[in-house]
Amino acid sequence: MTRRELDAAEIRDPLLREAYALCETVLQEENHASHIWMRDQLPPDRRPYWDAMIAFCGHADDLVDALNVPLAERLRRYDAFTQDFFRMLHATRRADPATVLGPLPGAPGQRSAGDGVRLVSLAFCDFVHTWRLCETGVRQAGQALRTDITTEAYDTAHALEEYMLGVSGEPARWLAVLLGQRGQDLPDGAENAAISWGFGLQTLDFLLDIEEDLRLGKLYVPLDDLRRCGLERAELESTVAARQTSQPLRDLVGCQLERVRRYFTAAEGWLDQARPAGWEAIRDSLTEGWSTVDRLARCDHDVFALTAESTKPAGHTPLSPRVVPPRAGGVVRGS
Repeated sequence: MTRRELDAAEIRDPLLREAYALCETVLQEENHASHIWMRDQLPPDRRPYWDAMIAFCGHADDLVDALNVPLAERLRRYDAFTQDFFRMLHATRRADPATVLGPLPGAPGQRSAGDGVRLVSLAFCDFVHTWRLCETGVRQAGQALRTDITTEAYDTAHALEEYMLGVSGEPARWLAVLLGQRGQDLPDGAENAAISWGFGLQTLDFLLDIEEDLRLGKLYVPLDDLRRCGLERAELESTVAARQTSQPLRDLVGCQLERVRRYFTAAEGWLDQARPAGWEAIRDSLTEGWSTVDRLARCDHDVFALTAESTKPAGHTPLSPRVVPPRAGGVVRGS
């Protein structure tokens, strides 16, 4: 991260500057392509805040997806992380960063792993305060990730959307705030458009990652849709494991693409009507998303015809890189 970016963002406190610089270093080391793409679209004064969002979400997602760690220990670690974060969020409203964190052993660039995590949390706290993000939304995002630790599938589209609202809807909302003017409310319709965009990318991500997710014991397609398409979960698992498409699987993919089209159409409709300044990256991301939808349709909904290639849409979200990026690699879902 350049000094110019930190100066442009009016980040003056030395510990905050270290915290934001660490966020970018972490993301560079993990090579989140979607993070880099979106970062390049943002003005210099917004980039440190984007780094903080993705690094924080990425770490949370890593805690959730640590499948080599027993379930009870994953829950304990995740709860400890989120509890420490919210304590820090409240404390930094009243005290400066150095007072809240206390003395940190070592020099910048030589901090312990634990102190590194706390610095990433500090940067995200500052993002929340500076851009007046809703704490309720941050808590909803965190709770959605926690719930996913113990959830193997979602019965209905509504239940899946409740999960997505946390892991992609909230981060998309934060990005919408970051694209606007500091201290100003979002224009009418902007929040719903951002969430629809995030839902569309997330649903595409679920399709493109279905093989990997099933290997991890996870399914992000509503069970209602499986039944509607004449599929049992065991049959879906064996078909996907063999990478052999079938008509019921094609029907299932087609059903999810219809959802993606509705989400993208809702987001695009608002963009066409409102023509908001600064949202060019979202429009470019939608263009890439539509291209992926079209390619899936042209190959008769054979998801395996695409997953051998690099097909993730640009701007693919992180509290899940899957929007933010991490389930983009960290606090959204990663790939």
